[in-house]
Amino acid sequence: MRWLQTEYLLKGIYLGLLVFAALAEATAPEPDWTAPLRVTLDTVGGLTICLVIAAWIKLRQGYRARGQWPAFILFLLLESPTLVYTGILLGMAVGAFTVRGSAREGDEWLLSYLVGGGAVLGVLFGVLQAVRRRWVRAGLSLALAVGLVAALLYGFGYRGQVLGFTLDIRPQVSLENPALFGTQLLLGMPIFYLLTFAGRREESEVEIGVICAGLGFATLMLIQEWEHRQAVQSLPFLVPVILYFFYTMRVLPGLRVFKHVLRGLSYLRVGRWRLALLSFRRALQLDPNNRLARESFWNFHLQLDFDQLSKDPEMLALVDFNLCLERAGSLLLEAPTPAKLHEAHRLLDLVASQKPALQPAVDYWRAVAATHARQYEQAAGHLVRLLDPSCYGAADEQRRAMLLPAWQLALTLHPELRRLVGVPQLGLPGRRMEAIAAVERRLREDPGDAGAWNLKRLLYQDLTEADFDAAAAGARPAPGEPPVADFDYEYTAQLGQALIGDAVRWQRGAEYLRIAARGLPAQGPSLFVQIAQACQRAGDGVGAWRHYELAKQAGRAIGPANLSPEERQAYFGAVKLLAEAAHRHGELDTAIENYHLYTEYERAGVETLRALADLYERKGDPLSALRVTDRALVYNPSDKDLLERKDRYYYSVQPQDLQARLETFQAGFDVDYCLKKAKALLDMRNADLDLIDWAQHLVELARVIQPDRLAPRLLLARAHLRRGEKEEAIALLESIRTPKPEKFASAEDEEAWFTSCRLLGELYLEQGRPDLAVPCFNEYRKSPKSGADTMYKLGQAYEQLGDFVRARKCYEHVTAYDGHPLAPEARDALYRLQSS
Repeated sequence: MRWLQTEYLLKGIYLGLLVFAALAEATAPEPDWTAPLRVTLDTVGGLTICLVIAAWIKLRQGYRARGQWPAFILFLLLESPTLVYTGILLGMAVGAFTVRGSAREGDEWLLSYLVGGGAVLGVLFGVLQAVRRRWVRAGLSLALAVGLVAALLYGFGYRGQVLGFTLDIRPQVSLENPALFGTQLLLGMPIFYLLTFAGRREESEVEIGVICAGLGFATLMLIQEWEHRQAVQSLPFLVPVILYFFYTMRVLPGLRVFKHVLRGLSYLRVGRWRLALLSFRRALQLDPNNRLARESFWNFHLQLDFDQLSKDPEMLALVDFNLCLERAGSLLLEAPTPAKLHEAHRLLDLVASQKPALQPAVDYWRAVAATHARQYEQAAGHLVRLLDPSCYGAADEQRRAMLLPAWQLALTLHPELRRLVGVPQLGLPGRRMEAIAAVERRLREDPGDAGAWNLKRLLYQDLTEADFDAAAAGARPAPGEPPVADFDYEYTAQLGQALIGDAVRWQRGAEYLRIAARGLPAQGPSLFVQIAQACQRAGDGVGAWRHYELAKQAGRAIGPANLSPEERQAYFGAVKLLAEAAHRHGELDTAIENYHLYTEYERAGVETLRALADLYERKGDPLSALRVTDRALVYNPSDKDLLERKDRYYYSVQPQDLQARLETFQAGFDVDYCLKKAKALLDMRNADLDLIDWAQHLVELARVIQPDRLAPRLLLARAHLRRGEKEEAIALLESIRTPKPEKFASAEDEEAWFTSCRLLGELYLEQGRPDLAVPCFNEYRKSPKSGADTMYKLGQAYEQLGDFVRARKCYEHVTAYDGHPLAPEARDALYRLQSS
């Protein structure tokens, strides 16, 4: 890195010396046109002396020109940058001092100023070259070049038109002979480029910017004294800019590569193998598709000595064996000449001896080479070893990369290899699926590969479920992934659909569709339904129902809500068929399961629920039948059959069964129905004991679901009263009345509590227990339904207790209601109390 930084510093010093020499010549009183030539010869002489020294050093180190002197000189330029820089700078310094005497008096310090300024400029070169972004670096380099020209214009002055603008810059330094200044700059620019070429640092936009600036200003100086200069005075500004952009965008990238290739060839000719390899690798790094770089790199590998290479680990690490394989492959793509065949074998020998990991690729290309040489048995041996996973391991990446071309060679490119390798290998376990995986990987990279498509059609043509199942058994897919990766399930489905309607080959189509369903779970229902329908057409009832069951399982695995409309229709269609078939055959549990699944379909309707309720009834599960019937009544509340079923199922459900399955059936159990139906039955005047039992049964069901409610207990007490079981009724009514809730859960419970007070009062009054009846009637009086009847019975209770005053008040209250049925009896009671 220190030398690379020094390069830019020395380039700046060279420019300072060059400008000093040109300035000395241009400011001399008398023009000396030999001065630029002398300075240039001094510079070239210094370079020549240093190159001779470099040659002497290299020859002593054992290098030989071997008659190739241009290449040797080029090698010296590239290999001896220190001596090249030394020679050029010393020569330029000598030349600058030879013309120093012609400088004007008072400019003794000019040389030090210019050299120092050049050194600063060199540091700036290094800073700009370090900018990583190419376009930013190019822009900054152009700005630097423009700045240099502007500085020179400011120093030497300029008057004229530039691109439509008038410039009038007064000179700070008077040039007696501007043409001499321009001539010296023109002669110095190629040497500056030689410094760039010989340096170890890659050429960048910085150097070409400086060269364009120098050429432009030199041209401007040369035309200063031309009488027609006004016609071309813009060209020295415009042409260098165009040259800069053309060079940086079109020439520089390729020139960088060429320089490294040239350096590599020079190293190669003098036996510097490692440095040559580094140069070629850098050239390919800059442009992997550069033909000269690739050819030179391949030729280099052909000259390598295998034994010497194995003894040089550093050089071995630099050899690009993949590129060697690529070169060998390019030589064998078409029928090779003997020379190309020999070159390919030599490259393959190099890879095989130094890089065992690439042996699968070597096997393939050796098979290709043997095929070209009509050595089919030898080619078959290489292919068999490559296709056998036990040789390199199924997971070997190099083998996986070569499987596709190997199968193409074995199956589609040569009939003899197809007989010897392709057909026998496909018959071995796992080989067909491995070949399919190789094809699919290739088509994923390039869907338009015609050769891969031809092989794909051939491989899928005889694919069997056994092949697929064997591959799936050894796979470990991630959750949600298909059982076998690198497999085209859509293509398999297309093959199956093309055959499933064929009366002769439908079973082959079914096999394809079953494979496709393994990797296309979202299409599973429709795929299995197609197979089931084909089985039905062929009279295979067992197969049909098996595939309808698979369609059901596929839909359930995805979830009906996640299926597309077409798949939902296929899924629910299969479920309905299975349910109806099980219903016909008396398989109640199976039919119930499938009908339940079918009820998730928006088109299931009431009849599905009716059939499901019937199945539960036949099974002896009235609770489940009841739940289904309640769901059906939501769709049609007035359906006579459903209403009859509801009555029947509620009557059939036993409280103990409901209690045992409470957690399952509590939600959705129609307690209101039980209470309303029981009340209606108890309100019937002519209800027999069966109706009373029915009402009590419904009440007991309601109490299982809602044991703390008061309304069911009241209805149960009424049922006991209808049977004449007064003591049981009183006990229930007392449990309702005492204790009185602080807050009623519902209006029904509040009404039940008041009603229990009324009924208790009547029972106590009937039993001759007026002391208990009075508080009950007093509490009932707070009910909004209390009226003259309550006051009359309260009067009776007070009369039995001998409290005639209160009794009289109650009777008087009743008589206030004219037309009330009890008003006459209240008057009689008042008359009786007055006479007593």
